[in-house]
Amino acid sequence: MPAGQTIIMNPKAQIAMEYMIIVLIVLLFITPAWLYLQQVKGETSDQMGLSYAKNSVTRLAESADMVYSQRLGAKMKISVFVPANVQEVNMTGDTVNMRVLTSNGLVDVWSSSMAQLNGTIPATEGLYWVVVEAMGSYVQIGLV
Repeated sequence: MPAGQTIIMNPKAQIAMEYMIIVLIVLLFITPAWLYLQQVKGETSDQMGLSYAKNSVTRLAESADMVYSQRLGAKMKISVFVPANVQEVNMTGDTVNMRVLTSNGLVDVWSSSMAQLNGTIPATEGLYWVVVEAMGSYVQIGLV
């Protein structure tokens, strides 16, 4: 190239390059914020699921206590919401237990009753009508 000549860049190419740089800078700022929001969303979802599970097992145990204190033949119908990611619902001895899958692994959410419990409810997400009935020495829990 002869001395004294300058290279002239195509204006369209320069504009395209500037747009690419601007897009990269914007992506560098948006990506960490998006990752943070995804993490917060996951934690919030886990906490809501655990809160729903705690509410459900507490309602079941309190209902069992109520009918047990009234003795044989006492019965009540309650609604129980089983949240997403419940792996198992177990009623053994005097304990109602929901095993919930969170981003940190399995968590047992439980509540105790003064009565011995027997019965099952589904572990699939949904709102269920449940009958809690005193059977003398134990309380039977099952779907309507």
